[in-house]
Amino acid sequence: MNTVELSSANLEETGVNFEEIGASSDIDNLIFTSNPSEWTLTQQKAIQQSQVIEAFEHHYQHNTEYRRYCQTQEVSGQVSTLDEIPVFPTSVFKFCRLATAPETEIENWFTSSGTTGVKSQVARDRLSIERLLGSVNFGMKYIGEWFDHQMELVNLGPDRFNAKNIWFKYVMSLVEMLYPTAFTVDNEHIDFAATLEHLRRIQKSGKTACLIGPPYFVYLLCEYMQAKQIDHSGEDQLYIITGGGWKTHEDKALVREEFNRLLMDTFKLKECSQIRDTFNQVELNTCFFEDDAQCKRVPPWVYARALDPKTLRPMPLGEPGLLSFMDASANSYPAFLITEDIGIIREKESDRPGTTIEIVRRVNTRAQKGCALSMSQSFGQ
Repeated sequence: MNTVELSSANLEETGVNFEEIGASSDIDNLIFTSNPSEWTLTQQKAIQQSQVIEAFEHHYQHNTEYRRYCQTQEVSGQVSTLDEIPVFPTSVFKFCRLATAPETEIENWFTSSGTTGVKSQVARDRLSIERLLGSVNFGMKYIGEWFDHQMELVNLGPDRFNAKNIWFKYVMSLVEMLYPTAFTVDNEHIDFAATLEHLRRIQKSGKTACLIGPPYFVYLLCEYMQAKQIDHSGEDQLYIITGGGWKTHEDKALVREEFNRLLMDTFKLKECSQIRDTFNQVELNTCFFEDDAQCKRVPPWVYARALDPKTLRPMPLGEPGLLSFMDASANSYPAFLITEDIGIIREKESDRPGTTIEIVRRVNTRAQKGCALSMSQSFGQ
């Protein structure tokens, strides 16, 4: 089994001040030492219940703004079900510095990419950052388990020193703490030749290679290879992980089946399951990875729902609605969110027990935004 030690040397290199933190709580044991295949759906739902309610009590007690908001919703510091916990729109982070932890414990205020205007700012302390990295390592177990001498990564993105506080770039840069990593993007410029040279080098060494980056950058690499008539036979020794969406390049976006076909043909992969996408946003402290069926899995410390855009009541499983998450891993801010994504939540017991999400599209009508907007405005009252 591949284990990851978050050593003082690793963490100091990220620019985060080192402080020994014992991962001895239940949620830390879940994030850092457990395996996605350990639990039935029933067990996962029990974990969600206990961990999310514990996180709610923590933020209600220590976050004045969130406690005031809960009181406007006529909710006290004690709840018996997860659906009683007040959630709020992610837009709150665009105008409110919402921190549970004291300012002296905040390592960084991470921002969104700002492609749609005002940037969100989210406060993270050391423990929240460690848990984020733990969620990445947890998600990688859906893909496979390698020791660090068996796999190397090639990242179509900047290293952590140049990612700064832009969330997606920072999250993707953290993989260097899991496996040896080469970074081949500088100031949004992709070094295509260096990327392919690293892939060839890793393949010749007998290791598994993993190419990661935004789907648009992977698409550009494919275009480069086709234009130069460059062949690369990844076979079963190359995995491709994308994340962050197409953002300002939606005009180039491919539907998933077309994107899969492009990567299969360009890199000559053995199985489509070697292509995985991830989901995350700056307001969410956990990364969701796809399993081998390309379904995005929700870890058991996160409660995911789809809400009716007008009433904000939970939709039946399998029906689209506004995605809402309660993430117990966030220690320094309350991650009880209503997103601007329309999606579908499914639950399965079978051979892949757990919760999955399907992202359908972004919110694009005034009616769908209306209820969440009124909640956002009431947050600061």
